[in-house]
Amino acid sequence: MSRTGYGLWALAALTAIVVLSVIGMRYAPVQQAANSAESRQACKVEAPEGLKAAASQWCAVGLFSRVTASIEKEDVIAIVQFSQNGMQGWQMQSSGLVGEFRSLTDRMAADAAGKNIAISVQDPADRRVAACARLAIETEAKCEAK
Repeated sequence: MSRTGYGLWALAALTAIVVLSVIGMRYAPVQQAANSAESRQACKVEAPEGLKAAASQWCAVGLFSRVTASIEKEDVIAIVQFSQNGMQGWQMQSSGLVGEFRSLTDRMAADAAGKNIAISVQDPADRRVAACARLAIETEAKCEAK
């Protein structure tokens, strides 16, 4: 077989591979990313009625398996626990997520006017990996990662 024959055969084989790949992707798409909406695990929310909406916003991020909030005198205390997928996202993007956590803490403060807010962010093994807080007299939350 000549070089032209080999070239044509290689081009035909490459074209066949591309066509089969496109057909395969159409009928069996690749798995979704770990933090995509399709792979989100159920998130359990336990919070007083006035804080349920704010606590649910933490679940909407798609990183957590449990959000627990309570009111004690002038304080709101919340614990949010990463799901396994959420923990992977945290390990890859922790610096970017801290800003999102700060924003969510500020939203919770708006729903709990006049109260101090403390949020503990836990890994799946229940160890603290970050924390956010906002005193009632402050204008914005402060967060830190371990």
